[in-house]
Amino acid sequence: MEGDRLQKILVVEDDALIRDLIEKVLRGGGYEVVSTGEPLKAVDLARTVQPDLVLCDIAMPGLDGYGVLRGLQNDPTTAHYPVVFLTAHREFSERVRAFRFGVVDYVTKPFSREVLLRKVEKVLQGRHQRPGVVEEPESEGSLKSLMEEVERESRSGVLTVREGGDERHALVEGGHVVESTLGSDLGTPARAAFQELDPLREAIVSHEPRHLPGNAEAPLDFSAVPEEIRTVLVADDKEVFRTFLADVLGKRGFTVYQAGDGEEALRLALEKRPWLILTDVAMPKMDGIEFCQRVRGHSLIRHTPLIFLSGWDDYKDRYRGLEAGADEYLSKDTPVRELLIRIQIVMRRYADLGARAWRGPSVEGRLEVMGTLGLLQMCHLSRLSGVCTLASAGRRTEIVFRNGEILAAGGGNLSGAEAIYDLLSWTDGQFSFVPGNPGEGKPLEQGLEELMLEGCRRLDEKKRLSNPFAD
Repeated sequence: MEGDRLQKILVVEDDALIRDLIEKVLRGGGYEVVSTGEPLKAVDLARTVQPDLVLCDIAMPGLDGYGVLRGLQNDPTTAHYPVVFLTAHREFSERVRAFRFGVVDYVTKPFSREVLLRKVEKVLQGRHQRPGVVEEPESEGSLKSLMEEVERESRSGVLTVREGGDERHALVEGGHVVESTLGSDLGTPARAAFQELDPLREAIVSHEPRHLPGNAEAPLDFSAVPEEIRTVLVADDKEVFRTFLADVLGKRGFTVYQAGDGEEALRLALEKRPWLILTDVAMPKMDGIEFCQRVRGHSLIRHTPLIFLSGWDDYKDRYRGLEAGADEYLSKDTPVRELLIRIQIVMRRYADLGARAWRGPSVEGRLEVMGTLGLLQMCHLSRLSGVCTLASAGRRTEIVFRNGEILAAGGGNLSGAEAIYDLLSWTDGQFSFVPGNPGEGKPLEQGLEELMLEGCRRLDEKKRLSNPFAD
């Protein structure tokens, strides 16, 4: 209770039974309650009732909890209301996502009366203690005292100093001022306040303002990339970061494999053969640079697109990463929207073949872009039927596919499996795929997997014989 006024709580919950239960619990705890089962009306209701706290379900029809949160945050009159999510989701990734977007607490269903009241009391008490906000009254040394606290606790946020009618600001990251308009002529006393932008240290990918991106801002559609090849390996020793990326990509149709160090990443890359690799630079056992070099040096996975996501965005590290063979080098501060755009661009090399090969008259491309292995796997996974013709430096090979299986292959004096083994050594050239009915016939005795493994084994053996002193 605040003075003689009951603290007011807005409940947004579409399930009438649960909503009624929450109302009874909160009223029994001494709170005033306003509720709605229509999330689309939640923001207007918040403007009217001016709650001390909003309890909101996540999964609701019409507008989910994140949509309600975005609506509250986008309106200056409601942006300061603390929001607690009530949800049946227990996944760690969902919890990380909720805190990242600005909720102050997270309660999983089912919950007891005691748990709910304890959470509400904690949030309301914390609100009036202004968590994430530190203010110093007008006194000599107030600014110095505040800055010492911010530095000691490695906080990130905005420092505001008011002197008379003048207001100046400083942007602080990890306890250090990175940008400032304070100047050196501040008199005393001055009133100082610090607003923490990331109180839970959940700035996993970016330091964007704490609001949800609108649908128009986030590229969600990966339909141009065939579903069969939406597989990605995420290599990072930070489990929270891996889980976050797995959640972001999983919701866009990707199968995600995770590795906590470079050695595990290489093993999974060879075992699962993902169509995209996202890797950190600083990892135990084998760092990202060596991992990238090993990927580019192995015949089986050398054409796999690889993007570095690093906590260090120094130009020297960027140069080392690109020199090792990475397709992109991005900072972990890169906004999610931009990261997804970069992934789309990198994977676009597969899009035309997968999306158009069975509809258009033909598809053409360069072998340097996706590699012979990638081309064969694409034809196989997409279950294409037709003839793929490859040409390089006067050489020409034709492969006949039916539903993704190889019926025949031939080029020069080679045919069948031997023609495929030779083809895997090609590093450049052109290809064209013409869909059509390949006619009758049995597939080659060796499946594509066996052909690729044996062909890569021969390539690696040939490399070793030509350079016996190589590792």
